[in-house]
Amino acid sequence: MVDTMIRVVRFILKGILSLLLVMLLYFVAALFGSIIPVNTSQPEGGEITIYLRTNGTHTDLVFPVRNAQRDWSRIIDPELSLSKRTDFRYISFGWGDLEFYRKTPEWNDLRFPVAFQAVFLRHPSALHVEYLGPLQVEQPYLPIQITIEQYNELSQYVLDSFKRNASGKLQPVPNLHYNRNDIFYLAEGSLNFFYTCNTWVNSGLKKAGLRACLWTPFDDGIFYQYY
Repeated sequence: MVDTMIRVVRFILKGILSLLLVMLLYFVAALFGSIIPVNTSQPEGGEITIYLRTNGTHTDLVFPVRNAQRDWSRIIDPELSLSKRTDFRYISFGWGDLEFYRKTPEWNDLRFPVAFQAVFLRHPSALHVEYLGPLQVEQPYLPIQITIEQYNELSQYVLDSFKRNASGKLQPVPNLHYNRNDIFYLAEGSLNFFYTCNTWVNSGLKKAGLRACLWTPFDDGIFYQYY
């Protein structure tokens, strides 16, 4: 009986140590992936200003609602927001786990089972789209000057992230809003331990030829490349 208990305790301790080792390796990989830059050579100036926005954990891409390249109001119908306003200047895009979005409207609503399921179980993903007026300082906004070609690549990356129905139309998520000016849509892909909401933004920056880090699951890695 004693031998059995000892074996059980050893098994549990090995499991805990293995988990701690995996977590350590994960954070070490995130650290090195964050500090290794890609696309360091950038053209001088840029015709379009976009923004990176973070709430301290999650990063969004912020674009002008309309310019000569794209009119997002023709793609993301503002009538689907609760306010139905059409006088916005900017639009933000954030990608993540749909169930996490449903159950965690505020970070103080975060619960371990929700976070665990979002990271380790395969769930549908969603794009959180929010119309914005003049940018406020409630959250950090980092302006980035980019070329027309980079903007076209990045905006196409965002468009390709929407999940479409058989008719090729975007699929809004009914009855899900964080405020009066936002809309949720079904998205491609699934969040996991190695591909997070911040990885989605970083991947878009890399695809568009913009400064980014090699890999990051956290917002710090993205902003590190611009500060």
